This record gives sequence, C-alpha cells and structure tokens, in this order.
Amino acid sequence: MFHFTRELMLLILILFLGACQQQDTGLNPGNHPPRIELPDLEGKKHSLEDYRGKVVLLNFWASWCLPCVAELPALQNLYDQLRDSGFVVIAVGIDDDEASLAEFKRRFGLSFPVLVDKSGTVKSRYRISGVPESFVLDSEGKLVLFPDPQSDVPSIKIFGPREWSSPDMVARIKAFIDQEGR
Repeated sequence: MFHFTRELMLLILILFLGACQQQDTGLNPGNHPPRIELPDLEGKKHSLEDYRGKVVLLNFWASWCLPCVAELPALQNLYDQLRDSGFVVIAVGIDDDEASLAEFKRRFGLSFPVLVDKSGTVKSRYRISGVPESFVLDSEGKLVLFPDPQSDVPSIKIFGPREWSSPDMVARIKAFIDQEGR
C-alpha cells in the first residue's frame, strides 16, 4: 500500500506540473508577451519587436468603452511627456470597427500607435476580459510587475482605467525608464 500511495502521489505531482506548463500563457514577469503583429489605422503593420529599446505601455481599449474615453487622453498626456525619454504607448483596439477607432483617435488627438485586432487573436492571447486593460514592458520587451496606479500592488495586467498622467505616475514611469537606461 505504501508504494501505491507514493507512486500515486508522484503521478499526481507529474500531472499537476504538466497541467501548469500547459496553462502557461506567457503572461508572467520576465517573459516576452505573446506576439503582436497588427496593422495601425493606416494599414502599416506593427510588432512589439519594433519597439525594443523602449519602455512600452500596451493598452487594450475600444471606442465604445466609457472608461477608455477617460483613460486614453491621460495616456496621450503621459506619452507627450515621456516619448523623448524612450517610452511609447501602444493602443490595441478590440471588439470595434476601424471607423470608430479612427474617429476616436482624431477627436482626442492620439499620436501614439493605434493598432486594430480585427480577428480577436491578440485579445485571446492576452486573455483580455474587458477594457481597458494595460501591460508594461521593459526595454527588452519583457513583461514587468508594475505598481498598479490605483492600488500600488505590483501587477502584470492592470484592469480598468487609470490616471496615467498624474504627477506620481509620470514620476514612476520616468524612474522606470531611467532604470532601464542604465
């Protein structure tokens, strides 16, 4: 009976570890996130590799999302303040049509890349459950635990709108950019 129990426990452990590996989405600190290759509103293809060497704030949004209406202008303000410091915002429009995304971009004067995920493939890979949701990538293109601006708890994925252009948030991101540039 003892061997059976030990062997059974070993089998359970092996199955558990195998299941953990299969569930790994790549959305872990220090990992490169799932690949993105999407067009912007003008049809030009972008990938995350295009932005290596910069700190990236990757934001998933939709033009019909009222919290996004509040958040994206703050992201534009943040981008305006830090773009010359090795920082970029990349906005990925999901569950939306291009005309609505383009109108939103024009109305709010968004100058950072706005990509379109028509098929929902990227949304699925990033396990987006709502909008807005954001990730921070370091200058090597890897996911980082970043303090959520609202709770100060380090997170891979930040759920919901944030005041990205607050003086505290600008200082935090600037400090992270400076740390990356060492």
